[in-house]
Amino acid sequence: MTYLSNEIFNIRRRSITGIWLRHALAFVRYWKFVMTWVLVEPVIVLVAVGFGIGKLVNAVDGADSYAEFVTPGLIMGSAMFHALFETSWNAYNRIENDVYETALTAPITVVEVTLGDVLWAVTRSIMTTIGVASVAVAFGWLDGWLAFGILIPAAMVGVLFGTMGFLFSAIAPHTTFLTIVFTLIATPLYFFSGSFFPLSTLPDWVEPIAWLMPLTPGVHIARGFALGHLDITHLWAAVYMIGLTIVMWPLVIYLLKRRLVK
Repeated sequence: MTYLSNEIFNIRRRSITGIWLRHALAFVRYWKFVMTWVLVEPVIVLVAVGFGIGKLVNAVDGADSYAEFVTPGLIMGSAMFHALFETSWNAYNRIENDVYETALTAPITVVEVTLGDVLWAVTRSIMTTIGVASVAVAFGWLDGWLAFGILIPAAMVGVLFGTMGFLFSAIAPHTTFLTIVFTLIATPLYFFSGSFFPLSTLPDWVEPIAWLMPLTPGVHIARGFALGHLDITHLWAAVYMIGLTIVMWPLVIYLLKRRLVK
């Protein structure tokens, strides 16, 4: 705990920026391939669900159409996958290829490394949010001005799942473990966090569990912005996301330090 306190009080912005720039340059190098996941895949899902299921379902939970209801959920789901992938799968590869160990030989700390990575995870979340939201605005499923508000929960989802991803990359023995993370954790969160249907339709014993899932508050806040219906529940959702991040952060630093610092 003393170690963590010392690093927090001595955080250097240039070190965090350096890590972020390293990832940004790598992204620019392979952007044509990465953009298929950043934009193409979520847009295909959005259009398929909006025009497909949207033709079968009437207005849902305050939205004029199913497409309007599902759009913020799909956007937050995409933001989650990008942030989680960046600090789990990509971070694991950087650990295995000694990228972090090399960085730590410079005047940089484990806290600064993680902050740089989480900042890049947030950037990835915002990139996919802007891309998918732009398509949704073009189809009339999202109001242009309200779309700007969705960037707030997108950034919060990026921070939360960017932090969470390190919990897995720091302990993963191999990449197969990370595949299980996406199968058993990310996918259930995507489908049971209110992205595709109101949580009130779930069985009484399942609904409280769904509300506690870390993606649920992000979807709830995004839908509040998208539909223009914000109340005190959205504030509590934001507090819950911040609380989860604060709780996970010391454990992330401990696990990464144990793996990286020999």
